[in-house]
Amino acid sequence: MKKQVNLKITSKQYVENLKPSGEAFLRELEMEDSLEIMTEGTLYSKNNARYISYDESTDAGLEDTHTLVKLDGKSVRIRRYDSKSKDDSMDMTLEPGVLNITRYQVPQMASLDLEVYTNKLEDTLDEDGYGTISVDYKIKFDRFYSRRNILEIEVMPS
Repeated sequence: MKKQVNLKITSKQYVENLKPSGEAFLRELEMEDSLEIMTEGTLYSKNNARYISYDESTDAGLEDTHTLVKLDGKSVRIRRYDSKSKDDSMDMTLEPGVLNITRYQVPQMASLDLEVYTNKLEDTLDEDGYGTISVDYKIKFDRFYSRRNILEIEVMPS
């Protein structure tokens, strides 16, 4: 059964720096960017997985973009696509300990192949589907660009 929910989506992006500490190095995170969106969506279950579906914000430049999040207990798959043409602009699977290659279509630019490594996935959704999904992952493309991301999706009653 599908039900309407409120979503609070928070995405934080960090630059990782190595700081000398004796004969070793400590990894330090420096926040580079943060985004928080409140929106409405749909929550439903199908084939032992939970799905969260919502339209992206026009304020973020993602007009006519729809996102589908699939949570299956061991991974999170995030699919973003043009709601008119149904073409994928992103299809990313986040599974702890697994390196995935994801193609990401940047609006009005060429697509990029991203290496995505998931550090941690936490799912606190209750039997009604309310709670938080949190994913800590690293994105890398080219040898010069690498960022650590923490994505949280809080699902609340509408």
